Amino acid sequence: MATTGFQLIISWRNAESGDPIAFKQDGQRFKTSTRTLKFFSNALYKIHLKTQPATEFHHLHLGGSDLELVVMNGPNSGEYTAEWNTTGIDPTKKGDRQDITMILTGPGGNLRKVVQSKFYNKESSHAEWGHKMDSLIWTCAVDSQGNITVTDEKVQ
Repeated sequence: MATTGFQLIISWRNAESGDPIAFKQDGQRFKTSTRTLKFFSNALYKIHLKTQPATEFHHLHLGGSDLELVVMNGPNSGEYTAEWNTTGIDPTKKGDRQDITMILTGPGGNLRKVVQSKFYNKESSHAEWGHKMDSLIWTCAVDSQGNITVTDEKVQ
């Protein structure tokens, strides 16, 4: 392992429109996070991951799906893209949130993080209400066994 820490910058965009996802500040209403990421059910999202300094990963698992990580800008760039299809994820009931697990693995280590989310029917505009999230920035620490912990989270 080359580093003991890095930044992971994640962006989700609707594959049809190119728009960034929206999020909602929920305060302390739910146990996982003070923030909820909003997605459509039965939709395709483009995910862009960038690590600084460049950190190598091979696999991304998100919300029950194994996603292909495509390396961007050369093998040592620390930049990846993936596509996530939310088909099969039911819309979240009113007042509820859905925790989705994100697992990122490779020589850079193993990151497992739960992301608080809400899924909406494609016919509903509620998934687009709220603040737009250009990117989610995680400051990550790597222990001697390669386990990655998110120590700070910012929205841009």
